[in-house]
Amino acid sequence: MNTLLIRPGSPLSDFVAQFWLWEQSQPLAIPDILPGTGVEILFNLGEPVVAESPSQARLNFGEGLVICPRKSTFRLQPTGATKVLSVRFRSAGFFQLFGIPLTEIADQIVDVSTIIPRSVLSQITEFESEVAAISLLESWLLQQIKPERADGSALKWAIDEVYYQNSSDVISDVKQELNVSERTFQRKFKAYTGVDAKYFKRTSRFQSALRTLLCEGSTQYTGIALDHGYYDQPYFIKEFKCFTGVTPKQFLTEENFSLNHYNNDIYD
Repeated sequence: MNTLLIRPGSPLSDFVAQFWLWEQSQPLAIPDILPGTGVEILFNLGEPVVAESPSQARLNFGEGLVICPRKSTFRLQPTGATKVLSVRFRSAGFFQLFGIPLTEIADQIVDVSTIIPRSVLSQITEFESEVAAISLLESWLLQQIKPERADGSALKWAIDEVYYQNSSDVISDVKQELNVSERTFQRKFKAYTGVDAKYFKRTSRFQSALRTLLCEGSTQYTGIALDHGYYDQPYFIKEFKCFTGVTPKQFLTEENFSLNHYNNDIYD
């Protein structure tokens, strides 16, 4: 298995969290993409991959998908030698770059050619080096930074505050700081993230707890759950099943400890 993780340079790092590559000669497992807070663009540079849930799509060589998992888990089933290249956007990054409300693409499978020109997509498949392909993507994405769309510092700040759970009553705090009506706040928040602020907060907290559990390789989840604001074990189990479909005990296995998007040890 060959993996690669590249962090974008400034100023693209304000919009994109990372580029990653997942390559393997045999059709082994690809980590599920659980309900999250950002958007991901996937490019298939290998044998066909079947994307499952909430709908199904076959991703052939040279094709790509835009996914925005909010209440659905996306699963990628390889059919042969796998080579998937991804752009993972920050929570507010996709909307700021493209101006597409995330409410329009949340839990949908969207053909990437509706966003990225086919001429750029064809060039990506022609590069022998993944680093060169990522460099092309980075250059093209930099061209999408437009002042009229990138200017959203107040909402980006609000989203970051909710994402990082900077206070126990963070949503009320940011609404007061922004001095906007509830309706205006939620409308703008949904455009940037695809969901309302309360659900976004739930997802952020779960992702943070899950990241800690997987990075520590711990099956003792109660203490970590409490550290992340869950008030008891049953509540955490309920939330865990909501986002993964299984209990923590079922999910926290050696396979998931070694095979997940949070495990930076697997990246070159």
